[in-house]
This record gives sequence, C-alpha cells and structure tokens, in this order.
Amino acid sequence: MSESTPSPMKQKIKSLLGIGNTDGGDDPKEPPSTPKNPKRKRVSSGDQRIAKRLALAQERYPNPGTLDLPESPRNPRMFASNALAFVNPDKIHILGGTPPRETVNHYQATGTQFEDWMANTNPTGPACPVVQSTLTLDDLIKGNPPRKPEFDVWEVDFVAPPAEIRGTLKSAGLPHDTRAKNYRYSKMNSSETGRKVSSYEHYIVQGAIIVKAVYRKKRGPQWNDIALALYKHEAAIDTLRYVYYTTVENKETQPLVGKVLYNNLPGPGSGPEATFRIWRMHTPEFQQILGTKLGRATSRLVLAAWPRGTHQIPRINTWFLSGSLHMRFDIEPIARASPHPSQSSHPSSPTTPTPSSRLPRRSGSGAA
Repeated sequence: MSESTPSPMKQKIKSLLGIGNTDGGDDPKEPPSTPKNPKRKRVSSGDQRIAKRLALAQERYPNPGTLDLPESPRNPRMFASNALAFVNPDKIHILGGTPPRETVNHYQATGTQFEDWMANTNPTGPACPVVQSTLTLDDLIKGNPPRKPEFDVWEVDFVAPPAEIRGTLKSAGLPHDTRAKNYRYSKMNSSETGRKVSSYEHYIVQGAIIVKAVYRKKRGPQWNDIALALYKHEAAIDTLRYVYYTTVENKETQPLVGKVLYNNLPGPGSGPEATFRIWRMHTPEFQQILGTKLGRATSRLVLAAWPRGTHQIPRINTWFLSGSLHMRFDIEPIARASPHPSQSSHPSSPTTPTPSSRLPRRSGSGAA
C-alpha cells in the first residue's frame, strides 16, 4: 500500500529525478483549505481551462472534425496512478548489453516476416495476426456505467514541436516553427489501480505520431490501437506519414541500434557519435530493427491502419542527440501496377521487386 505522503527519502529521490518539476508531470499542489468550498473552486478552474483549450483548438483547427480532448476530472486514484507511472520499468534508462548473434538473427527473421505481411507478397506464409483497428478515443476515455473509463486523461495541451526531433521536421514537411504550438500533447494513464500503471504520452500533428513514453501492462488495448485512436481523433488516417520515438529506452531496440548497427558501420563515422542514419527496406539492418519491439509495434500500427498490401515502412531513420537514441519510421502507400496497362509505344516501368527477390542494398548512411 502506498503512503499518503512520501517519506523524506522518497522526496529526495523524486527531487533528484526531477519528478514533479517536469513538463507533463505532476499538477501544482492543491490550494490550502479555506472557509470556501475548495472542491467547487477547482472544478470551476478546470472548466475554465477546458473551455479555453476548446476555444484555442477551434481557432487553430477550424475543421469541425478536430475535436477537443478534455482532461479527466481529478480524483485521488488519478493522482496515485500518475505517481506510479513515473516508476514504470520501461522508463528507466539502462543501456543493455550487446545482443548475441542468434538474437540479432531472430530480429531479422521477424522483421522480414513483417515486411511480407505489409507488402502482402507471401499469402501462403504464416497468417498475419493483426486486424484492422476500430478502437476510438471515446472507447478509451468514456466509460459505460457502471464501468469506469479504461484511461484517464492526465494532461492535454497544444505545445511547440519536441526539441529532440526539430532538426528533422522541415524536411518531413511537418510544422517546425518553435514559437507555434501546433502539436497536441496528451498523457493518459490506465484507470485501474496497482503497482504498475499503463501510461502513454504522445504528441499528435497532422502527418505524424510522436511517441514520448509508452508503458503497457499485459492487459488492455495494444499500443498501436491507442496511437491510431489518438491520431484519428486529430486527422484523417491517410494523412499519417511518420511515427517518431523520442529518447528510446527499449531493451531490444536501443542496444541493437547503439551497440550493433552503429558500431558495425565502416569508416571513422561509426559509433553512436555518428548522427543521422537511414536504414532502407529489404536490407539486413532494416529488418533487424523492424524485428525489435518498437519495429514490431510500428509494423502492427501500419497493418492495423490499412489493408495489407497498401502501405509499408520503406525507411527507418535513427540519430543520437546528447547520448539518447531517437527514431523515425516513414510510412508510404505501396504503388501497384495497373491490372490493365494501356497500350502504348513506351515500355512499361519495371515492377518493384519483392523482399525475397531484391538484392540487399547498402544502407546506414544518408541524411533526413
């Protein structure tokens, strides 16, 4: 059972880790007791804040399809869940050991399978386990009495683009003005109580899903369903072109990229100090990343968003900033040859080779 107030030791640990002082973290402390009804005052303040954000959303996004995402009313359980979200094990930054060769080979085999599923080039192979996502944001944050909502919205706001990815935004055609607040930030925690709380922090802008932090317990919706519900609340799904991950701490993806792929690059530009790298589809390095946890999750998102054979991940971009790994997965429609080619004197364009027939191309260099 958690204590109602932290011990001095816990207060020192929280101070050292910056908990309670970071953007998107704890709310300000409650006002001191007064003869007036403090509960009514907080509810009124919350209503004013929601109304202000709704007006801001309507001003910036006049499209009636862009709806407000209100914060959930505060209660003691929500404060407890948000505190527990800070100690989720996936948020502890520990760079694991170098994965052995058999593990890397397993990643590559798994990534190749996801390539085939997205391209739908091997219908006789293993059945794809991913189905089209139908989950909506209302399904997540609005309960059906007597059932409580699956998730509480702890914080939501329009913010400037995250600093970790600003160098890649202009070339990607995404809003990059650091003075404009075009990105909707949200933090959701699962409404259940316990020692571990599912927690999701995202930035959403038309064209991109930016993942700040994800921790999922073994029950509840998959991350790809939650991310798609957030994005479809903001924009049409066919506008999605990028999935970013900032400050990657995953125990599969981070060691593979930092300790294997970057260290295997030839020349003086190898190692994590080398900044930007592009890993292209059908190459061993690309397939290895795609087979790790974050690669599988992004592949599942693509498969859940569109029918198989219509969209794929052609490139994975990685870079280190201040020692932390950041990633961008590019998403593109798959060009298909017309079933009834027009009669023309010009030769037809060659078809795109399948993953099994294409020769590996050199990867691991380039810029955004």
